[in-house]
Amino acid sequence: MMAKWLDYAWIAARQVLRKRARLLLTALGIAIGVAAVVGIVSLGEGIRSQSVAMIEEQSDLTLIEVSAGLHGGTIVPVTASKVAAIAALPHVQASAPVVKDAFATRQQTYLGVIGGRWDEIVAVFDPVLHQGEGFRAGSAEAVLGRDLADRLLRYEGIRPGDAFGVLAREYGESGLPEDRESEVVAVGILQEQDGPLDSALLMDAATVQALAGERDAYDAVYVRVDSPEHVFSVVEEIEGLGLNADGAFEEIESVNNLMDVVILVLSSFTGISLIVGALMIVNTMIISVFERTREIGIAMAVGASQNNVIGLILLECLYIGLLGGIIGDLMGIGFAAVINTVGRGLIIDRLGENFIGFAEADITLVTPQILVAGMLIAVFLSLLAGIYPALKAARLNPVEAIRRL
Repeated sequence: MMAKWLDYAWIAARQVLRKRARLLLTALGIAIGVAAVVGIVSLGEGIRSQSVAMIEEQSDLTLIEVSAGLHGGTIVPVTASKVAAIAALPHVQASAPVVKDAFATRQQTYLGVIGGRWDEIVAVFDPVLHQGEGFRAGSAEAVLGRDLADRLLRYEGIRPGDAFGVLAREYGESGLPEDRESEVVAVGILQEQDGPLDSALLMDAATVQALAGERDAYDAVYVRVDSPEHVFSVVEEIEGLGLNADGAFEEIESVNNLMDVVILVLSSFTGISLIVGALMIVNTMIISVFERTREIGIAMAVGASQNNVIGLILLECLYIGLLGGIIGDLMGIGFAAVINTVGRGLIIDRLGENFIGFAEADITLVTPQILVAGMLIAVFLSLLAGIYPALKAARLNPVEAIRRL
């Protein structure tokens, strides 16, 4: 069986090589479409890659904030069992369950409060103390984020080591607000991190609950993943628990979704050239069948079946597709290089060098996957285009075919 198909492959190869000029022109028809697809997709992938690199450079991708989710119309709280399940997930390096609340100073400066354990907060955020030290468990001590510390110093003169009053609002049985006052000692100030701790008042979770009231679940869990490559798998696991996950990774998702749409739209326009190339193959193979009508008739008369004829025609189309795919990939690489050379200057001129890292990096990205996809497209369209000529050849009447020409 294998020897039979090898014979078919050799016969088909000899046939397409008989008309080399026709073969090259037909292959170029499909190659131009493939080159357009490779160039456009590589542009989209290059922009995607640079955008993601910018997000990775400016954002903390390995930090995830987990909060209560909504599943089947029911709120799924962040319970202790959920916290334990999250901590046990693969690639979770550290986790810090926290309670959140809002206090105010006596002069009504807003205080966004995060209550947790200092060692867990250190494990997740790795904060650097600008002054002072961390708070102790069960104490009324607080660590100030840098922005909050500057605000309290400017408007209320509060420094590390100072005690100041905080008001926690509650609502009584009558529904009227009541403020519970307590005293907190500022024991430390964090260096600026450009994160959620910069404007926060950090305290022990038990102390926050004593001031604002006990609660059955945590308000959030901050999760540190060991590598950006594992963030999406961890997020998927967290969402599988019915919880909600937020973080800088959402920016990457937005970029990916946008670029998927852009690439799809632009590639659809290049599909026109692919259709033209496929029609050229149909035309070429119909002409080839017409020129070889008597030859096909003789072959069928001496025992060749319809399937044999269809197989030979499709093998010829396969060769055309392979040649077109190779030429198309090479032209696509060149097209991408031209886009990179011309497009980088245009983008820098329009958007500025600091918008994305295009000043030094390529704006196109040709990957092996893109080249393989271009080859597969060329082969698929060539075989698809060869179906009608193959069926036409297989349906010839051997006697009438022999009488022709």
